[in-house]
Amino acid sequence: MNTNILLTGGRAPVTLDLARLLSKAGYNIFVAESLKHHLCSYSRAVVKSFLVPPPRLNPTGYINALVEIIKQEKINLIIPTCEEIFYISSGLNTLSLYCQVFAEPLEKLNALHNKWEFICSVEKLGLSAPKTWLIQSPEDLEKVLALPTPTKIVLKPVYSRFASNVHILAKPIDKIPPLEIHPDKTWVAQEFISGKHYCSYSIVHQGDIKAMAIYPTIFTAGKGSCVYFESIENPAIFQWVKTFVHALQFTGQIAFDFIETDGGDLYPLECNPRAISAIHLFQDSDKLHQAFFNTTNRIIQPQPQQSSMIMMAMILYGLASAISSHRLEEWFKKITTSQDVILRLSDPLPFFHLWLVLLQFWGMSRKFGISLQQASTQDIEWDGEEIK
Repeated sequence: MNTNILLTGGRAPVTLDLARLLSKAGYNIFVAESLKHHLCSYSRAVVKSFLVPPPRLNPTGYINALVEIIKQEKINLIIPTCEEIFYISSGLNTLSLYCQVFAEPLEKLNALHNKWEFICSVEKLGLSAPKTWLIQSPEDLEKVLALPTPTKIVLKPVYSRFASNVHILAKPIDKIPPLEIHPDKTWVAQEFISGKHYCSYSIVHQGDIKAMAIYPTIFTAGKGSCVYFESIENPAIFQWVKTFVHALQFTGQIAFDFIETDGGDLYPLECNPRAISAIHLFQDSDKLHQAFFNTTNRIIQPQPQQSSMIMMAMILYGLASAISSHRLEEWFKKITTSQDVILRLSDPLPFFHLWLVLLQFWGMSRKFGISLQQASTQDIEWDGEEIK
């Protein structure tokens, strides 16, 4: 019997890579996406792609469309990849009547997605966390800035992505930047910690890790997403994640951002309870599909030093960063020895379709007066609002 898998979030490079991995493992891959043009549209790994309502604007229509796809294509498993997972989780009771959904209920995901609640969860487990304050008003911020320590803080919205709206404030501060702060737009102030940044990604079943990848932050798109990925081993991060997901008895995909000080102290910064770019580090031979279906007794990990990159972003963002930080030789070595996550000779059309996808995002950014990164997620984002 063929197993049919529905992936959501076809716009993301990780979804394209995951579709390729699962297809080569023998599964029939379908994709549901609310954008007309996306990376999975013409991939050979995808049996069929469906255009569905944007979940942020029409959550009920989105869930109903997924139900129709499940019925029509006899879907066995839904794997969300991007922030549409929160809308899928809100409709979990309905979707679970028809197939397996690889996602936790919304309440559990929100406790991880919300940057304040995540830090609270970390502290309740007795794990180290950066000093963090909830900022619900300009007065709250003034009180934190008046404290003698820390001398440097990171200010970011409780709900945010791509390191957008992140402000690093060093004391003494003559003028507080104009920010929208109120009970419906809360922020966290976090002590600034110097060190090396890492990202981890895990596939977990009832608190047991079935797959895991860790990579350092080397080249990024501005202050935000990584554009180069290189697999490493970090026992401290592995143990931290193992402790956390076991305590929560979590099931699904989960990712963390960490900072490790020069002294070896490890601090979690935030959590993304969804897929991230670490998927690019897995190869066909790793058999990542076994982690999703919980059919492995080992923890699947990519090969050490396995690397990949988003080539276009490495050129657009990484080159400027390399020049300004005097790392041009390192950048050149990495871009000439790493595989692009989109371009595959066995599946070439997504690379050429990428230009139409980018043109679509450019049009949206001009229309709404937002950045390209914001345009890429504005119809699937969830910032804690009630989903009706």
